[in-house]
Amino acid sequence: MSLILIHNANILTMDNAFAKADSMVINDSGKIEAIGSAIELRNQFGPFQETIDFQGKTIIPGLNDAHIHVWKIGHLRTYMLDVRGIKSIVEFKQKLKDFAAKNPNSEWIMARGINEMVLEEKRLPTKEDLDEIISDRPVFVIRTCAHIGIANSKAMAISGVSEVTEVPFGGEIRKNQDGSLQGIFTERALGLIMNNIPPFTFEEYKNMILEAHSYLLSLGITSATDPAANEELLAAYIQLDAAGLLKVRMNVFPLRIPDGSDEIQVLPEQYESEFLQIKTVKFFSDGGLSSATAALNVPYKNTDGYKGVLRLDYDKFYETAKEAVAKGFSVATHAIGHQAVDLTLKVYSDLFKIGPTLRHRIEHVGFLSQENINDFKRMNMTAAMQPIFIYELANNFKSTLPDELLDVVYPCKTVLDNGINLALSTDGPVVKEINPWINIETAITRKAADGSVIGESQKITLQQALYGYTVGSAVADNLENVKGSLAVGKYADFIVLNENPFELNDVSKVQTMETWCAGKLIFKKD
Repeated sequence: MSLILIHNANILTMDNAFAKADSMVINDSGKIEAIGSAIELRNQFGPFQETIDFQGKTIIPGLNDAHIHVWKIGHLRTYMLDVRGIKSIVEFKQKLKDFAAKNPNSEWIMARGINEMVLEEKRLPTKEDLDEIISDRPVFVIRTCAHIGIANSKAMAISGVSEVTEVPFGGEIRKNQDGSLQGIFTERALGLIMNNIPPFTFEEYKNMILEAHSYLLSLGITSATDPAANEELLAAYIQLDAAGLLKVRMNVFPLRIPDGSDEIQVLPEQYESEFLQIKTVKFFSDGGLSSATAALNVPYKNTDGYKGVLRLDYDKFYETAKEAVAKGFSVATHAIGHQAVDLTLKVYSDLFKIGPTLRHRIEHVGFLSQENINDFKRMNMTAAMQPIFIYELANNFKSTLPDELLDVVYPCKTVLDNGINLALSTDGPVVKEINPWINIETAITRKAADGSVIGESQKITLQQALYGYTVGSAVADNLENVKGSLAVGKYADFIVLNENPFELNDVSKVQTMETWCAGKLIFKKD
């Protein structure tokens, strides 16, 4: 067996109460053979095939984004117009016009990232805005949250959508006062348009996923969960894994109930390899907070009692999830508002009776009651949360949430104080900023990009945030035995930092200088 010695480093192992080491031995299977001091390891294992001096630099485990739409990150970096950060509809129209001109052969024009709260006009574009720019090809624009979309007239005509189209349960087709269509679709009604967009080819999925992987590795992310996959995307991941092309360790969730349809997606076979796991299914129980479609128990500001949208009823949710649990799948559910968290935990409690060893999770977790907390603890669940929402979407929350909810939204500290596993993530490309260190800094400070603070009582420490990005996310994946910390028998997935984050007042400036996976250097900053 050939061995590599990593030495003269400041290794923050994230194992055994944040233990430190200065050296580790990596075997030829890409796992950690030993970790400790250089003197001990040289005496025990030498000579080595290779020794690498890290000159005192800080090393931590590879980061694990527990909820990030990897292929969609790649889509925005390849075939789709990125309009995140656009400040006006005028600017948006020009970007759309330029993109269409540069892509004359694209059958559909797709864009993502519009956020009306940062637009000068303080409104979403409508079909009239889109028709003004492009009328001969279908256009679909996805709001930053992905819970609202805008279609032009051509897209609606192709999709057979009109004023008399039946609205799917858990969705909305917005109309003007005269009954005419605005071109705006929410939640499960998105599928009325999206189900008519031509499916991606394997080569397109391949390009999107691998482009995203290269970007994630540059940020120090060596593991990620892609939390909503259709059958074609699952097949692409499996094909890429079989060819040895995946660069980031992936946990992929098959989606059970697609938007715009009541047809249940076929339950796949479970799959597990060193770089791909398919063992958890995904549901959506409500909408988003920034789009004011999450199902609250109190009305949103400046509405006539509107509390958001529940996307599922108990019976369909339970029966569909029960089928998956009976075949050994865990369940992950998007649930942000009070009603959605309550519904999800009611279903989980009944699933727990038939599969008590399975560990389920809730994605986002906007709010928690004491009863919710008790359920999380009783069922040994994970809360996968995104502090970065505070950083990027604060103005949305302040505009729509009652003040009393702003104090407790995305309750990371409550989760940890109650011994619940916290897995940190970004939900990119819902947000533009997927840099883990900006996310970690936001978890620590609860500061938005404009400097305002939301939910100060929910601040957590650097140690807690880093744990949530490493061990906590590995626990969420049910893979804490092979990743999450630097320990004997685990993958030698680690990153080299430009600075020790524990010596900084602001960790948002930390950079990944090198990323190693299975003991091999796969990214080095220029």
